Amino acid sequence: MSKTTSLIIGLIAFAGHAMAQQPLYKQATAPVEDRVKDLIGRMTVEEKVGQLCCPLGWEMYTKTANDVLASDLYKERMKTMPIGSFWAVLRADPWTQKTLETGLNPELSAKALNALQKYAVEETRLGIPVLFAEECPHGHMAIGTTVFPTSLSQASTWNAELMHRMGEAIALEARSQGANIGYGPVLDIAREPRWSRMEETFGEDPVLTTHLGVAFMKGMQGKSQNDGKHLYSTLKHFAAYGIPEAGHNGARANVGMRQLFSDYLPPFKKAVEEGVATIMTSYNTIDGVPCTSNKYLLTDVLRDQWGFKGFVYSDLTSIEGIVGARVAKDNKEAAVLALKAGLDMDLGGNAYGKNLQKALEEGAITMDDLNRAVANVLRLKFRMGLFENPYVSPEQAKQVVRSKAHKELAREVAREGIVLLKNEGVLPLKKNIGSIAVIGPNADMMYNQLGDYTAPQEREEIVTVLDGIRKAVSPSTKVNYVKGCAIRDVTTSNIPAAVEAARAADAVVLVVGGSSARDFKTKYIGTGAADVSNDGNQLLSDMDCGEGYDRSTLRLLGDQEKLLEAVAATGKPL
Repeated sequence: MSKTTSLIIGLIAFAGHAMAQQPLYKQATAPVEDRVKDLIGRMTVEEKVGQLCCPLGWEMYTKTANDVLASDLYKERMKTMPIGSFWAVLRADPWTQKTLETGLNPELSAKALNALQKYAVEETRLGIPVLFAEECPHGHMAIGTTVFPTSLSQASTWNAELMHRMGEAIALEARSQGANIGYGPVLDIAREPRWSRMEETFGEDPVLTTHLGVAFMKGMQGKSQNDGKHLYSTLKHFAAYGIPEAGHNGARANVGMRQLFSDYLPPFKKAVEEGVATIMTSYNTIDGVPCTSNKYLLTDVLRDQWGFKGFVYSDLTSIEGIVGARVAKDNKEAAVLALKAGLDMDLGGNAYGKNLQKALEEGAITMDDLNRAVANVLRLKFRMGLFENPYVSPEQAKQVVRSKAHKELAREVAREGIVLLKNEGVLPLKKNIGSIAVIGPNADMMYNQLGDYTAPQEREEIVTVLDGIRKAVSPSTKVNYVKGCAIRDVTTSNIPAAVEAARAADAVVLVVGGSSARDFKTKYIGTGAADVSNDGNQLLSDMDCGEGYDRSTLRLLGDQEKLLEAVAATGKPL
């Protein structure tokens, strides 16, 4: 035998020995179920509970002059109980208090999640990677990403292929920054128009919602989630969340079983058949049972009847909401009810994190209950290849996020989502028209046209109605802008100025409506929904819908109807 042959045989033998010394769960070629079983067998109870917790994430990084590091708070959380998932590390909005200055651009976002992942993999006992979940209902809710139209506008495209491409683009942007899970799409069938979250849905029809929602989901997930381009989709909200009593967000759903299965569950059922990875429960109750602790829905239907193979998130603090629904006496009992019902991951993390170990010691749950949920979470980590490839390229994130192609795709979705209700010969306006009066509270308010779940934006990236008209008309056309009034506040209205502008114009473009734009003056409750209380000493914000802003009327608010009537009375083309 030659020396070269002997060397090769020796290297192969050494590699085989090294593999044998490596824990089974770290062996990429081993079957996923074997890896899951091996890892669970090595975990302490505390480590298992940690895998079922998904705390809020935006305080988990520290931004320096030119880098991003894991924060002391993150290190403390990972030291005491290594966490399975973090939610919205990259989220930026008035609730998180992350601005264009204090938040992260795509390159820094990738560096941040790499830093957090590196600590989890290298500094914790078992080196289990984290699943980073981000809001992705109409674009990744982070700074510098592509903003797509909200779901009601998406639904108006009636274009499943377009939704699939949109899902792919959103997934690529989020995944390139280090996210593994994207919250969206929302598959709630919305038949209570006073409900504040209408715009997050595809509307009232289960067939349209199924076709478009499942296409969106499949675009996000792709054929494989370990290709660095796709992620796991989280469907929201299970179940019957879009019909709250009296329109109040999270109120009980008054629905019978036949209607539940014929109208409200079909989109979820189809998505499960197509392989969706994660599902989120809703805040409401059905027939007195909170959806977050509804064993019939989460186990009998979702897993046993439909064959769901992924894991189930609670909505934020919805386990604690079981106590609010007076079904559990305290958070420990609520955590027990949720886990035994089939709820795997606690969004918020405190209900499970502070109570499951004690519940196990007291015999309220079994080790089998705990292991089942942990296995559901770990399985997806292995499927994504996170143990082998936990990091992303900041340079790639810089290149692909809000690319020219993605911005053009967003315009395509916007164009196809436009709905013309009626045209009595006014449109199209001529480019060389002499003068146009652009009037209304939404004519030049960029955030009012972007929807809820939108991160802060650079002004130069947004084209308002006024911007677009000025760009479209000929240089000789005079464009006169008058706001006229606000969405809700009536103390600053100037309707006479709007009427004067209308009379002096050849045509009027009047932009009225509502707004779900969050602002830094509004206060937010623990779930992230807006607090509608007002101290009476400041202007009312424009926000009249979006999570937390349920409506008592569908009329235009503030002085908008007065503005509309006064401008229409001028007789100018409107």
